[in-house]
Amino acid sequence: MKKLKGVSPKKFSAPVFKGAIFDVDGVIIDTAHIHYLSWNKVFIKYGIEFTQADFKKKIDGKPRINGAVTIMPDATAKQIQAVCDEKQKVFQTLLAKEKVKVFLSTVKFIKELKKNNIKLALASSSRNSIPILKRLGLYDIFDAEVEGANLKIGKPHPEIFLLAVKKLKLKPENCIVFEDAQLGIDAAKNAKIKCVAVNRDLTHILRGADITIHNFKEFTFKKAKAMFEV
Repeated sequence: MKKLKGVSPKKFSAPVFKGAIFDVDGVIIDTAHIHYLSWNKVFIKYGIEFTQADFKKKIDGKPRINGAVTIMPDATAKQIQAVCDEKQKVFQTLLAKEKVKVFLSTVKFIKELKKNNIKLALASSSRNSIPILKRLGLYDIFDAEVEGANLKIGKPHPEIFLLAVKKLKLKPENCIVFEDAQLGIDAAKNAKIKCVAVNRDLTHILRGADITIHNFKEFTFKKAKAMFEV
């Protein structure tokens, strides 16, 4: 092929790792068991059998109202709101009694990212996650937050992660999402963002992520950076 004078071919430059977006529950802290117990206590009153598998598949990763509608599709909007309000009261009562588990390997990894000038965002569907992080003294590490409960459309819609990217003033191709729920992984991929799935208990299969890890003891900044190398 003949080269045109004065025209140089465009050089391809691979995206660079600049931002990390974290789901909270199941990734940084563990209150999933408290959420399950809260939902279960409420659903029992309505004669609904509700298992751990139901929680993981139908509620985990969704805003509260969306989760309730999934379990009670024939309920009125007023009934759904009442169920959600009751669940939140039960959750707050149980939370006051239970100690919140913090995944220290995740916190260590987050601090490693911070040290390497990676921008950090929180993106959680739960209204409870941010107050818990503030209480634990972990909130100020992050540069931005998006509370999924305030959005019109929940995961697997990509809005929550695209908004996080926007708040970090980055592009989707420069970020990684860290998620432990299938809906969150789907949302990340719908946003065209690389995704690391965190599958701690290995009792369920998570599909579609670029990488799946058991915990952050096996994942480092160097490995995250390598995801962008061509």
